[in-house]
Amino acid sequence: MRNRFRQRLWLRNGDPSPLGWIVASISLVLPVVGLVLCLVGGVRAIHGDADGWTWIGIGVAAIALDILIDFAWAHPGVSASDQPHLNRRTDQLAGRMAIVAEPISGGRGKVRIGDTLWAAEGPDIPAGTVVRIAAANATVLLVAVDPPAGDRGPEQP
Repeated sequence: MRNRFRQRLWLRNGDPSPLGWIVASISLVLPVVGLVLCLVGGVRAIHGDADGWTWIGIGVAAIALDILIDFAWAHPGVSASDQPHLNRRTDQLAGRMAIVAEPISGGRGKVRIGDTLWAAEGPDIPAGTVVRIAAANATVLLVAVDPPAGDRGPEQP
């Protein structure tokens, strides 16, 4: 069901569908309408009109509906990113090559990628060795030494 809902709100190229634009427009208007209804209801309730509480209830319901739409719209299943590692810099580095700047001894050291030094974990490796970034754990890169081209064994098709 989640995929059907996503397909109705978004086109294949990532732009919102007409239904998506309608839902977004409603979500922009609902808080203003809800606030106005609450204010009108409050004024009526202050002047002794019992219907004022009904207006306040409808206003609160409009604001609650807007919050529900906003949470549904922001759900990762509905608005999945085409760049999942956009704000995860260390995840973007996986697979890249780096140079060991400070020797990795006791499992910890530093590698240089471009002009930045990163904390690294891996086997004991001397400075100047080229390593591959295998993965990342928060801001610490997990490195591995690629074997030389002649030591890789038979080529796999």
